[in-house]
Amino acid sequence: MQANQVEIKKLLAAIDLSKYSEDTFLHALTLARALGAELTLVNVINTRYLDSLEQYGGAGLGLDRKEIIGRTINDRRKVIEDEYLSRAQGVSTQLIFKEGLPWEEIINAVKDVGADMLVVGNKGRGDVAGVLFGSAAEKVQRHAPCPVLTVRGKEHARAAK
Repeated sequence: MQANQVEIKKLLAAIDLSKYSEDTFLHALTLARALGAELTLVNVINTRYLDSLEQYGGAGLGLDRKEIIGRTINDRRKVIEDEYLSRAQGVSTQLIFKEGLPWEEIINAVKDVGADMLVVGNKGRGDVAGVLFGSAAEKVQRHAPCPVLTVRGKEHARAAK
C-alpha cells in the first residue's frame, strides 16, 4: 500500500430491514464491488423490548427469550439472504446477528469483523428524543473506530439554492 492511499478491504453494513436498508445495502455493495472488499451485513436484535416485556410480567405469558430470539434470527436470515445477499454475486459476503442495543452492537460488530468502513442508514429522526439523546446512527458515528458512511433517504435531499 502506498503512503498516499487508504486500504478498505472489509466493509460492514448495518441492515435493520427498515425502508432505509435497501439504500444502505446498495451503497455498501457498490463500494465493496468497486474496492474488491469483503462485505459483512449485520442485523441487531434489539433486546430492549424483550427486557421490558420480562420486566413487566411477560414471563407469565409463556414467552421464552431464547426461543423468540431464535425465531427472529431465522426469520430475518431468510429475508436478508433472499432480499440482499442473493444480489451480491462476485462479492465475498457474510451475515452476522447481534443481540442488544443496536448502536452498541454495531460498534461491537465493527471490532469483531475488523471493518475498515461502516455503512449505516440514517432515519432522519427529528423528534424530541432524537434531539436530546441522539439517534442510533449518530451514536455509531461518535463511537465507531473506522470511517462511517451515513446513507440518507431520498426524502431528506434538499434542493440546491
